[in-house]
Amino acid sequence: MLLFLLSLFTFLSLASSQAEIVRITAKPNPIYIEKTAMGQSLNFDFVAENTGNENLFLTAIEVSVFDTKGKLVMRKFIDDNGVRPSIETVPQREFTLLKSQIIFNPFYSFAADVELNKLVYTFEFKTKDGKKKFVSTATILPVVYKGKTDLLLPVKNRSIVYDGHDFYSHHRRFDYVFEPIRAFGFTSNFMRYSYDFAPVNAAGEMFQGDEKDNANYFGFGANLYAVGDGRIAVVVDDRPDNRSFDESILKTNQMVLFGNYIVIDHLNGEFSLYAHLKQNSAKVKVGDTVKQNQIIARIGASGSANFPHLHYELQTGADASAEGLPSYFINFNRVLGAKIQNVKVGQIDSGDIVER
Repeated sequence: MLLFLLSLFTFLSLASSQAEIVRITAKPNPIYIEKTAMGQSLNFDFVAENTGNENLFLTAIEVSVFDTKGKLVMRKFIDDNGVRPSIETVPQREFTLLKSQIIFNPFYSFAADVELNKLVYTFEFKTKDGKKKFVSTATILPVVYKGKTDLLLPVKNRSIVYDGHDFYSHHRRFDYVFEPIRAFGFTSNFMRYSYDFAPVNAAGEMFQGDEKDNANYFGFGANLYAVGDGRIAVVVDDRPDNRSFDESILKTNQMVLFGNYIVIDHLNGEFSLYAHLKQNSAKVKVGDTVKQNQIIARIGASGSANFPHLHYELQTGADASAEGLPSYFINFNRVLGAKIQNVKVGQIDSGDIVER
């Protein structure tokens, strides 16, 4: 017992004296609580910078959740204990000197009745030989985002949300700190709350025949609708539906990723982005006023599109410097096999099949 207490004292002394050798910053700001069918979701990341003099390895992350009275609600852990330890779910656990790296928040989902007033995250790092340990903390004060625009689904056709913004989707895991990405000028994950809509047939198939032929996709050329009232802020309409883009332009125009795209300014701080549109399909021009449910363009395969689909997101601005916003849609159907569930107001995400 004495040996254990001495070891604990040594660890705590070292940790407290060099607690912030790895600087932890939570992004974006503010951090929103998204209300989902499963409960609550927190869509944010940590940027960690090793300011020490040797490489360190992430060995554990803990979160403590507190209610409005400051009482502990729950604690969750991932660490290096066990045959296949849970810390292995975090990629890139080696933190090199004076380099920033993203840690995707592993504690992203909570039940609806958990009060998320304050969350304290604790990160444990160690040297390669395990002889030195360091602890860093980050305190999160999330808030519920209340949408300002009543949003209709942008596609009427029965569609699968091929990729939403859950923890595993590529929209969620856009690493803007990764040097090759940062070199193009990206400073945030503006795609944080995105959806890829792909119209499907009754069997849930997106295409029939050769998948390389855009015309074989049920969604190619399908109408797209204004999700809400607003004014057209951006229209790009001249790029081919060739599922590619000119990477050399990225440094000066990050939006080239999206090929043809339209941005609606809802005139309340919310902007809707429609991307990968069909060439020459835009029905609007910059400055036009649009009404909810008005046809504005068609689904295409321009820009960085693996196949014809609509990339849609709600965000704080009209370009890649914006931050994403949670979006909730009104009056749509969720297709659950033979059952159709009418949703008055709700959130959607990866794997959902929806229509209106």
